[in-house]
Amino acid sequence: MQGCRAQRPHAEALIRELNDPAQLTLLVKSSIAELINSAKDDIKNGRFFGYITRWRQPEELYYRTLYVLFVAEQIEIPHILSGERPNSFVEIWRTVNKAVLEGRGVHETQLEDLNGDIFTPMDTINSGAHASFTAILTCLGYVRNPEYQEQIPRHFDHWKRFCTYLDHMERMFKAGRAKEDVLAAVRHLHKPASAWQQKPLTDKS
Repeated sequence: MQGCRAQRPHAEALIRELNDPAQLTLLVKSSIAELINSAKDDIKNGRFFGYITRWRQPEELYYRTLYVLFVAEQIEIPHILSGERPNSFVEIWRTVNKAVLEGRGVHETQLEDLNGDIFTPMDTINSGAHASFTAILTCLGYVRNPEYQEQIPRHFDHWKRFCTYLDHMERMFKAGRAKEDVLAAVRHLHKPASAWQQKPLTDKS
């Protein structure tokens, strides 16, 4: 609408504000914390559709941050920060999954819903982000099946882990640690317990 368009920040301003890794991680951590509080308020007041439309936002903020910090070439960063197209979250996530998560990410893992239909977590969070009719049906599922709501605290815990990891990164950057050291720490944080278990020794005698 005319007169209602917010002025987009110039690339120079974005670089100036977000070029410092400690500052970037602090701002993203604070933003995700606000989204968590907003989603909690939605649940408290029965606004399940509002909660569902939040699903992609913490994920996208977190994984874009990992991309900017550990994957992107310097020449890419102004474009990624600006949000100008093309700027696909799916492609960014795939790259981060390979380079940072070491292929352990589950966003594109095929799952089966209660009706036997196949979906991926990425499909679900994109559906919510676009406020689709599928998101409306998901909302109805939460309303009609209160047992689904029992999983919501686990979802918040998942987002809180992003804040914990970002806080760890921020502290390391403030301490002057190199990006290579911080990346190694992030990879460790994302490893599941099974990745740390030693394989049993085989008897070769």
